[in-house]
Amino acid sequence: MSVTGILQQLPSTMVVSEGRPVKQIAMLALLVGTLFNSALSQYSAEFSSYYSGNRYDFRLTREQLLNTPAWLEDESNPPLSPRTAKNAALTYLRTLFDNSSAWSVNEIKLVPLSERWVYVISFTPLLPRGCTDCGSSPFSIVVTMDGNAIAAVTSRWEPATPSVNE
Repeated sequence: MSVTGILQQLPSTMVVSEGRPVKQIAMLALLVGTLFNSALSQYSAEFSSYYSGNRYDFRLTREQLLNTPAWLEDESNPPLSPRTAKNAALTYLRTLFDNSSAWSVNEIKLVPLSERWVYVISFTPLLPRGCTDCGSSPFSIVVTMDGNAIAAVTSRWEPATPSVNE
């Protein structure tokens, strides 16, 4: 049910007037905030990559994150080494693309997500033969501190083409 539908079902006594206590406003704000928070908190984080007409969304739930090792403040190194994270990402990349063995590692980055950290490993795809002015954007894969590459949800994606009026 939409927030508008819920608000329409609230009793008319909830309507705030000059004589109503501020508690009712606070209750209404809490209700609306809870509904929005529930809708938005399905995922703790989402990372997207694009390649060859597809969008790849790497989504992490709060539960997934909490089930991974924490990188504590007093530890100098994360629980998973960058090399192990890169290897996990490369193994997953090979399941996505046949030509991935020719891709190169572009960046290995640590990203904090509330109480946990993840690696985001970016790869540069092989450019098409004979293409001298081609550009490509890095393709990133998310790896959690337990060494698991997050499986992507794939969907078709058509980049926006600028119109002559823009």
